[in-house]
Amino acid sequence: MSNINTAICTSDTQLFTELTSEEGAVIEGGATLLLYRLTALNASDFNGDEIYIKVNGETLIPPGIVPDVDSGETININRAINFNGTAKLELFDDDVWGNSDDYLGGFSVGSTPTNGITSNIIRGSASYRILYQVIA
Repeated sequence: MSNINTAICTSDTQLFTELTSEEGAVIEGGATLLLYRLTALNASDFNGDEIYIKVNGETLIPPGIVPDVDSGETININRAINFNGTAKLELFDDDVWGNSDDYLGGFSVGSTPTNGITSNIIRGSASYRILYQVIA
């Protein structure tokens, strides 16, 4: 004879099957990367860069969404990305058809919570500053 209360098992099953992917990531020990804004300290192209961002290989801001970003300009990103382990952020300049896009640099962050952090992304003549935060 079993001492398992089937009513409790059923409610637990419902609890854990109705989680969103974001809620599941938090339970699994995941974190959220909050990207606030990006400033072009020195754009790689004379007429500005057509910026797009990838996080863990997924395009966060697709090419063509952000117009030319000239040196000194700031764009608001205001996006949240859930991840487990580490998140790898990569910054690209979208080039015209037939040319490969320019990789402008990037960095990785862990799942340890942070306050607002400013990081510089520098590659060749291009330099950018990004403000972000990690929450658990």
